Formats: sequence, structure tokens, C-alpha cells
Amino acid sequence: MVEQFNKRIFGRGAAYMYIETIAALISGYIFWIIMSRITTSETIGITSTLFSLAGIVAVVASIGIPTGLQRFLGKSFSDKKLDEAKTLVSVALCLVCIGIAACSIVILIAHSWKQNIFEFDLELILIAIIYIGSSVLFMLFRSVVIASLKTKSLPIIIISSSIVKVSLAAVLLLIGTGTVGLAIGFTSYYVFSSIILGIFVMRTIFKSSSTNNLVARFVTISKSILVSSIVYWIPFLITTIGSQLGTIVVFGSQGANQAGVYFLTLTIVTGITVVMNSLFTIALPTLSGLRDYRKRFAWHAIRFSAIILLPFSCSLIFYSKEVMELFGQNYTNGSTSLEILLLSMLPMTVLTGINILVYSYGNYRDVLIIGLAVSVPRTLLYFILVPIYGGEGAAIGYTVGSIIGCLVSLGIARKIGMKILWKELGIIFIIPSTLAYALAYYQVNFILGIIAATVLSYVLLLKIHIVTSSDVQDLLVILPEGLSGRLSKLVKKIGI
Repeated sequence: MVEQFNKRIFGRGAAYMYIETIAALISGYIFWIIMSRITTSETIGITSTLFSLAGIVAVVASIGIPTGLQRFLGKSFSDKKLDEAKTLVSVALCLVCIGIAACSIVILIAHSWKQNIFEFDLELILIAIIYIGSSVLFMLFRSVVIASLKTKSLPIIIISSSIVKVSLAAVLLLIGTGTVGLAIGFTSYYVFSSIILGIFVMRTIFKSSSTNNLVARFVTISKSILVSSIVYWIPFLITTIGSQLGTIVVFGSQGANQAGVYFLTLTIVTGITVVMNSLFTIALPTLSGLRDYRKRFAWHAIRFSAIILLPFSCSLIFYSKEVMELFGQNYTNGSTSLEILLLSMLPMTVLTGINILVYSYGNYRDVLIIGLAVSVPRTLLYFILVPIYGGEGAAIGYTVGSIIGCLVSLGIARKIGMKILWKELGIIFIIPSTLAYALAYYQVNFILGIIAATVLSYVLLLKIHIVTSSDVQDLLVILPEGLSGRLSKLVKKIGI
């Protein structure tokens, strides 16, 4: 009964998060398609390198607190202890502000020592600092909303912020502000989102709560949060470096133009990965609040994520050239990189699910091992392959690191007795790949081909009962009752 209750709440929360992340994914692609049409690949390359570096610093500044906090918030919200949850969030907010301030000071000092650090002007450095601060606050407030499972507001906030980002960046570029305008537009997304999320958290989730003896308990709570956060933060930092370093190495080795091309291919894959992470992100506080069924729940999350992601990502592999042409003819040489990067989706799905499970158990050593297994091979291969193969070398390094990390995580899963049903995952991968290959072979228009391959994959998966009506209903729970009921009947009819 408890498992069914948690699954129902989890399904509703995850469904809103999927809407949020898919909206962010689509708006992100629209953003870069528009930007690629009104500015040069060099401008995109410089901006992407700036934010790749800033993204690494943002992870440093966060100290892993947005994720570490969720282990405690999951239990507090589960026990309906809102005062305790608000106290935890207040302490976490103080800690991340200290991290943001420290990183900002270090960046400014480094820039004063070397007037042209990384060939970025002072105004770009200041924009990057604003990006670092706002993105960390965004991650913190978003983690609070996710832990509370009150995720209904997230899609509205993300869509509104995306509209602001696209509009502002387009206007600034059209009036000739170049890299600075693109950087300001990109940063506005996190500034706007963090402000709205902060207001939402305080006026809804913690409206009737208060902080108790915050000053007296600050040190004790800080220690607990930091211990939980740092063990995740170190491997996450390593993973982030392993992911973002590809763009930076391509920039240093091949120049801004090639960095821009590789960044856009990575952006497509990263967007899909964010959809995957949305499920695992909400799974963490849910897993932390469970006493039983954790392994079963983690497998359900892996399987559910594969069902959502693989039909679409496998379809993109066979239409990679057409997808990159959306950004312009200058970006079609990134199609091979995109194909290689998309092959990492299955191993990343498996290793992320196992990683979240062992973290919920408090097996911090295993979390660190998985993080190192992914990032160390990636980093080494970037420096070896990028000077030779450019963006394709970076893509190979990224994917090989994902596969090695997956193999290491499977060893850890076996150690704790978690089973991965590879037959199901194999079928979920093979069916859309076969359909997409056939449609691409007969030169079906890429939009129709991707949609047809994805839809037909779900129909076939329903027919052979890999996808069940229960899976679909987990996503239909947010719809109006009448519409949800009619769609459920249709799904059951297809599945018979």
C-alpha cells in the first residue's frame, strides 16, 4: 500500500517534471536555432566556452548542496515537518551564498592578475559571475520544489523564463551587441527562474512554517548537509568537468567555430539527458524516504526513463545530418559527433539510476567510484583525441567514458543485489533503432521519420507489453479526469 501511494505521488511529480524538462528542451533548441541564424558560429563558440567554464565554477560554488539537501528534505516532507524543512533550506541558502561569494572573488582576483583571462573581457566575466550565482540559486530552489513533490509550477516558470531568454537575446543580437548580448540573454533565463522559484518556495511550500533556533543549530545542520553534499559534489564536479571540458578543449585546439559546432551537438544530447535526470532527481528524495522496495523502485526509474528517452534519441541517430542542418549549413559537419554522443544515452540511463540508488543508501564511496569511472576516461580521451579528430574525438571520449562508468556501476549493482533486466532494455533500444533506420533508408522526411519511428515504437512496445498501461497512466495523472480516462482506455485497447 505504501509502495502504491509513493508510486502515485512519484508519478504525478515526475509527470510535471517531464513537462518542465521537455519544455526546457524544446525552448533550448529553439533558442540555439534562432541564435545560429542571426549570429556566427564564432560568437556561439566563444559564448559556449565561457558558460562551459562558468558551469564548472557553478558546481564548485554549489558544494553539492542542492542534491545533498534532498536526502534530508525527502524525510522532512514525508513526515510533514515543514518547520524542520524550512530550517534546512535556510542553512543551505547561507552555505551556497558563501560558495558563490568565494568563487566570485577568486574569479575577479584571477582576472586582475591576468588582464585577459581565457581571452574574455571583464564584462563577459561579470556576466559569467551573475550566471554562476543565479544558476546555483536556481538549482537550490528547484531541488526544494522537487523534494516537496509540488512540481506543478515548474513548467510555467520554465516556459516563462525561456520566453524571456529568447526574446532578450534576439533583440540584443539584432542591435549588434554580439557575444555580450548572447551571454546576457542566456543568463537571463537563470536570473528570472531563480527569482520566481525563490518567491514560490517561500509563499507556498513554507507559507505556514517558521525556522526554529536557526542560529543555535546552524553549525550542526551545516555539518550534516555538508557531509551529505560533499560526497556527491566531488563526483558530480568530476562528471561536470568531464562533460564541459570537451567544448573547452575543442575551443583551445580547433578554435571558436569548431567549439560552436561541438557545443550545439552536445546541447542536443544534454537536453535529452536533462529529461532523464528529471526522473532520477525526483527519485532521490523519494528513495531516501523509503525503507523498503528501493532496488525495485530504482529499476522502475531506469526502465521508465529508457521508455521515455530511447525511442526519440535512437530516432535522431539516423537523422543527425538533417537535425544539425536546422542550425545552418555550417553545422552539418557535427552530425557524426551527434551520432556518437547519442549512443551514450543507454549507458548513462543505467549508471545514473544505479548512482542515485547507492547515494540514497549513503554508499558515498560507490558514488565517488562511479563518478571517477565516467570522468577520468573522458578527460584523458579529450586531450588525446580532440587534437586529432576535433569534435568527433570529444564525442568519442564522452561516450567511451559513459560506457566505462556504466560497466563499473553494474559491478556495484551486482554487489548490492540489484538486477537489471537487459532483455527489456535491449528491446526498448532495438525497436526504435530498426524503425528509424528503415525510414531513413527510404528517405522519409526527417520530421515525419522521427515522429513515426517514435510513435510506432510505443505502439509496438505496448503490443508486446514492454510498455504497460500502468506506465502510461503514471504520465496521465496530471490531465483532467475525463481526458485521462479516455486516453487510458485507448492505451489499454492498443495494448490488448
